[in-house]
Amino acid sequence: MPYVDVAGTRIHYTVTDQDADWNLICIHGAAGDTGIWPASLGESRACNTYCIDLPGHGRSGGRLATRIADYAAAVRGFVEALGLDNVVLAGHSMGGAIAQQLALEGPDWLRGMVLVATGARLRAAPEFMDISEEQLPDVIEKMAAATFGPNTPAAVIENEKARLATHAPEVLASDFTACNGFDVTDELHRMDVPTLIISGDIDHMTPLKYSQFLEDKLPNAQLAVIAPAGHMLPLEQPAELSRLIRGFVEARSRQ
Repeated sequence: MPYVDVAGTRIHYTVTDQDADWNLICIHGAAGDTGIWPASLGESRACNTYCIDLPGHGRSGGRLATRIADYAAAVRGFVEALGLDNVVLAGHSMGGAIAQQLALEGPDWLRGMVLVATGARLRAAPEFMDISEEQLPDVIEKMAAATFGPNTPAAVIENEKARLATHAPEVLASDFTACNGFDVTDELHRMDVPTLIISGDIDHMTPLKYSQFLEDKLPNAQLAVIAPAGHMLPLEQPAELSRLIRGFVEARSRQ
C-alpha cells in the first residue's frame, strides 16, 4: 500500500496507474476512507486514479482537522508531493467541500472538479459534533437512516454501520465540526473550473436543491441526478457514479 509524506504526515492512498497524463483524485467524506470509492473508477484509461485517506482517517497518520481549509491543505500537499498535473478532484460530501476550497485557491494543476452529494454550505446536527463512546451506536443509526436511500440493500447499510463503529467518536465530531463551519455560497462565482455535480434524487443530508444551487451559481457546471439514490452514492449506485465520473474526465482529457 503506497504512502507519501505530506508536511511530515504519512498519507495513505490507492492508485490505478494507467500511465496517463491526467489524474483523478478522489476525496472521501466525513468519517470515510479510500474504501468508499468504487474500484470501477480505475477502469478509465484516460487518467490515473488516486483515492486518498485524509489525515487521521483510514491508514493515514496525522491529526484530525476541524476546518475544511486544513484538509484542503493536505490534499494540495499530496498532489504536489507526487508532482501531479492535469488534476480532476472528485469529492463526496465533505470531500466536495474540500474540492471547492481548493478550486477557490486556484492551483495551476486543477483542470476539473466533480462534486458528489455536497453543497456550498454544509450544516451538521449538534448531536453529530459532541459524541461520547456511549452515544456512538445511536449516532450511527441516525446517520444510516439519514444517508441511505430506501432501495439500498440491507447488507450495504450494515457494512457501513460496522465500519463507522470502528471509528472513535472524535473522528465524527471533528469532521462534522469542519463541515458545519464551511460556507462558500458567496464565492462560487470564483470557481471558474469545469465542474460535474452529481446528486441523488432523495438525498436527505445534502438535498437535491443544494446541487441545483451549485449548478446555478458555478460559472461552468452541469448537474447529473442519479435515481433512486440517497446521500451515499458511491455505495448505493457505484456503477452509475463511476460511469458519470469517468465520462467527465475522459471528455476533459480530450479537450
